[in-house]
Amino acid sequence: MTDYRAAVMGCGRMARGHMQAYKELGIPIVAGADISEDALQAFAEETGAEGLFTDYRRMLAEVKPDLVSVVTHDALHCEMVVAAAEAGIRGIVCEKPMAMDLAEADEMLAACRASGSRLTISHQRYYMPQYARARELIADGAIGSVVSAEASLKAGCLMTDGTHTIHMLLALLGEPEVDHLLGQVDGHEGYEYYGHRCENAGIAFLAFTNQVRASMVWGWMAREAAREGGIRRQQSLDPSWSDERHRYHHFIIHGDEGRLEVYGDVFKITDIESTPAVRIFRGSEIEDIEIEWPAPVSAIGLEIKDLMETIETGAPHPLDGENGRKITEAMIGIYESARRRSIVKFPVEARDNPFLAMCETGDFPPQGDETGRHVAPNPRERWRVRRES
Repeated sequence: MTDYRAAVMGCGRMARGHMQAYKELGIPIVAGADISEDALQAFAEETGAEGLFTDYRRMLAEVKPDLVSVVTHDALHCEMVVAAAEAGIRGIVCEKPMAMDLAEADEMLAACRASGSRLTISHQRYYMPQYARARELIADGAIGSVVSAEASLKAGCLMTDGTHTIHMLLALLGEPEVDHLLGQVDGHEGYEYYGHRCENAGIAFLAFTNQVRASMVWGWMAREAAREGGIRRQQSLDPSWSDERHRYHHFIIHGDEGRLEVYGDVFKITDIESTPAVRIFRGSEIEDIEIEWPAPVSAIGLEIKDLMETIETGAPHPLDGENGRKITEAMIGIYESARRRSIVKFPVEARDNPFLAMCETGDFPPQGDETGRHVAPNPRERWRVRRES
């Protein structure tokens, strides 16, 4: 295997998984870029990297790494991936979501095609053993022919968390193509995350070209309803959700011979001591599925390992940029359905981000500005100001 040198753009908390993955694979991290001097110093102490930059374009030009991880706020992914491609980086690992809209996603793909750069989008849960085992069982016919599916996500925003859930839903179903969908979101709380406005709940119904159908709920619509005075408020649209049993998100795949449930993430052995990560139900029969734990290589490590194989052999990558665009299109489709208040047929024509547009036009006005609520600065401007100072 060819020797590689890696660099990281964005050296905060989320970068730790990428740093660990490169370490697992024996790939030296030679440089990092961040607008925070403190983050850069912590990064240097953990990785031993000597190239520390507050201007990521300068890092790309001077260091010329083989692999780059883009681990910054969502709105920065497009410009940084494009810059890495234009700098001739061989492999680019971009954190989710791929982009803020389809126009950005297409710009990223075009730049990578022009340079020959290989792009992956870090929906790394694909490699976690419980999800991999669930995919195998469904593909092998363990529940017969798939009829429908349900997905629930405790977090409240498609762009920053629901992107994982939509990706996994499609992966479990064998990557079907969306024919049309109907969606609605609740964005009235003025919620901000990773530098942009987000909804705090939503619901969507998806119809695929293979006649399979799926539903998804997230945010307060999914998690356990809160209690007031000992009385449960019936807000949740997913009565099966349990904060004790379900971790991050929950999937139910219905087949004509049974159903398979995936109870979410596993990060420690206690997560699966009381409830297995995967179960199959056939009438009154319940089959607990064993999974490999702990995994010998981290999920991001496996993503990068496959990326190197893609670079060297041209083999397809399950998390490539085209797959990332497919997930982005589903999210934009849900937002567009909420904006139109109607069914959206695929391919999605909207080039903007309908949710952010609705925030700007007053459909979801910001809450509490008059009382001094902190408004997160535009992350693009923060990086530009730091580079130019």
